[in-house]
Amino acid sequence: MVLPLAPTTQEVRGKVKWFSGSFDELVSAAAREKRLVFVDFWSEWNPISKKVEKTTLASATVVAELGDVLCFSVDADSKEGKVLRKRFKAQTPPPAFVFLEADGQLRDHLTGYYGPELFLDELRRIKRNEDTFSSLRARIQADAGDLDARWGLACKLRRIGDLRGYEGEVSEIRERDPQGKARASRRLRLSELYYSSSVEFELEPLYEFVRAEKDEELLFEAWNFLWDLEAQAARSSRDADKARAHELKSFAAARALWPLVPPEKHGSLGNNIAWSIYESRSGASREDLEFALQVAEAAVKAAPEHPAVVDTYACCLFAVGRREQAIEHVKRCITLDPQNPQWRERLAEFTKKP
Repeated sequence: MVLPLAPTTQEVRGKVKWFSGSFDELVSAAAREKRLVFVDFWSEWNPISKKVEKTTLASATVVAELGDVLCFSVDADSKEGKVLRKRFKAQTPPPAFVFLEADGQLRDHLTGYYGPELFLDELRRIKRNEDTFSSLRARIQADAGDLDARWGLACKLRRIGDLRGYEGEVSEIRERDPQGKARASRRLRLSELYYSSSVEFELEPLYEFVRAEKDEELLFEAWNFLWDLEAQAARSSRDADKARAHELKSFAAARALWPLVPPEKHGSLGNNIAWSIYESRSGASREDLEFALQVAEAAVKAAPEHPAVVDTYACCLFAVGRREQAIEHVKRCITLDPQNPQWRERLAEFTKKP
């Protein structure tokens, strides 16, 4: 028998309207009203939890999107929080966000910092019930041979630390596709290559994978891995020549990756690609900087109201000598996010006389 949880006093976190009763009352209300449930696990000691509170949970757009969801906030370190974390496999350090079906079953799970824009994208996906725990399990129940659904579920299980569940799905994939020709099997192979390559940065097996692969979705994932790993290798190498070689390969991987990036990722991933080149601008060619600017321009078109994306575009403009336009966009950052001192520091940097 599961003992009922005592009523909890809801913390004032952000501007979200939190459910004021106990968790058991929350579940009853969800079943009665047939509403999705959002559980926010936070911790007083964790600075990322505080950042989520001040940014994501204070965003007017996020608050509006959560308007039809029952929201419950709980201290992950409290007695109640520990019980709920174990129950819903939210054992990773907070912040963690759990979404439940109206009947109390797990729909989906997010961990770590999600800024307002990314959280909003994930929230809308979860509300549509796309690529969630529940939708993937429903697909497998309807068709046990749906290997793509099994791989999707395996990845989600691994992210929440359910390694037994992950291995179970992987075993099913291998048993049902012993030749390893299905896309799910190739994704599994790519994942294994990524984790093995990330240890010593032996990346040639990943390059062999992209030379043999034709599927654009898998090529996107593989080039994304290579771009990330080459940049990591450049930062971690103590040998200047090797670091430089990895840096150049990271620029090349970014060029190969960008045409494969889905439009819905232009804002977030495009921003990261452009910023990574800007950060390495001392070793970048004029051609590299122009490419970064092209990517940053696409990113800002996709996310025009996101100050960090606008800032990246401004920096890339400045890097190619378009100073006045750079200043104009930094001023837009200040308009969008007037409380952030970073934008005024950037403006001072760009307006400083050589």
